[in-house]
Amino acid sequence: MNINNKLNLNEKKKNSRLKNRRGITDIISTMMLMAVTVTGASTLTYFVNDVFVSGNLGTVSTLDSSSLNLLLLAYDTRDSSSLLKLIDVDNDIANGMDPETSAPMLCGYSCAGASNQIPESGGTEFIVLQIQNNGLNSIFLHNMAINNVLHSWDSLTANVILNAVTSDPLSGKYPADGMFSILPVGSSQIIQKDRIEIENGEIVNILVKLGPDNSDINLNKGINVSLNVGGPHLTKFLINSGDAR
Repeated sequence: MNINNKLNLNEKKKNSRLKNRRGITDIISTMMLMAVTVTGASTLTYFVNDVFVSGNLGTVSTLDSSSLNLLLLAYDTRDSSSLLKLIDVDNDIANGMDPETSAPMLCGYSCAGASNQIPESGGTEFIVLQIQNNGLNSIFLHNMAINNVLHSWDSLTANVILNAVTSDPLSGKYPADGMFSILPVGSSQIIQKDRIEIENGEIVNILVKLGPDNSDINLNKGINVSLNVGGPHLTKFLINSGDAR
């Protein structure tokens, strides 16, 4: 083999090694670009999801682990003669009519003049929520909000038999305006609970009476519900107001 052939052979080998190195470099560069893209996408997804979770009342906030254990089983906001099968709890259709549109509504501030009366007597109307503590420990319902209006527990209802058939303001037979009581489930005679504790596995009905600070709520409209059970974040739901009877 002459010198020229040897030089050509060496040059070919050198070029081949350079091509292999460039090929490996290209693969490494592609892998690094993919890693940066995945990392950026993950970071963006985290922040976007955080915004949507925080702003979306249709789901329970995943930022609070205790809220995952508080289940909304049922609710009743109808213009009905027996809310959630509570025969003593009635929302009155004649009382709940929008004066401008004549559309059915749940009466809040429009009934402020007689707010502590039952709806049939011109008072504010009721909402019932059925919730379950699906966690391992008891929770305590410190307060709650309906459309961002705060409602507290009515201690006058403690150990009092529920009776909302006739108006009896501040008797504890039903919660006062802008307050709520906690009802056990499964008893023919309903004695309202004497504490805000909801034990693990327990199912209760929350009876809320709208107050004079609550806006009137047109039926078939969304209602924001926030429950404060003592965690760092509120448990939030978006429910739909019911229809007329």
